[in-house]
Amino acid sequence: MPRDDGEARIRVFFAVELGDAARAATVALQQQLRRGPGGDAVRWVRPEGLHVTLRFLGEIEATRVPALVAAVGPEVSQRPAFELRLGALSGLPTARRPRVAILDVEPAEPLEELAAAVERGVVAAGIEPEMRRFRAHLTLGRVRGRYGLPPADERPAARAAFDVSDVVLFRSQPGRGGSRYTPLERLALGGPYHPTT
Repeated sequence: MPRDDGEARIRVFFAVELGDAARAATVALQQQLRRGPGGDAVRWVRPEGLHVTLRFLGEIEATRVPALVAAVGPEVSQRPAFELRLGALSGLPTARRPRVAILDVEPAEPLEELAAAVERGVVAAGIEPEMRRFRAHLTLGRVRGRYGLPPADERPAARAAFDVSDVVLFRSQPGRGGSRYTPLERLALGGPYHPTT
């Protein structure tokens, strides 16, 4: 399942994927921002890398993946499917001095509840709890130089909605041009847990 190259550890995270319309709207917004002032100071996320992270785990032993999936799957299956909308353009840690350009996603509550369900499973699988507070957002790009977001009343938006019906465990592999993300497992919301592999 997770390993075919003999490595003992893999870098993984749980996330939800964007629907096609939301991905297209996000890419169009990125292109608009790239053409704007300071747009070349941002390393924009590639279209295939766009996702909403629920829990980043970092490197774990590859042999822990089945137990991790078995612990998170039942937690996730108790949450109903829901719809998310892409929200306002912002930045982290602040919009005035961003290190990361983001889109908020709305409504935050069901996504926060889903992230909490993932966290319960992660901790049950023996991984240390996440101490940082979860913030619902979609990363657009990482700021490499001086870059300020447009004033709040001039910020473009990506208006699109997408359904959240599963959680994906991704493997992240760094490489030229950015990390490559490979789905390892899909965990369905709103029904009995059945592993897909």
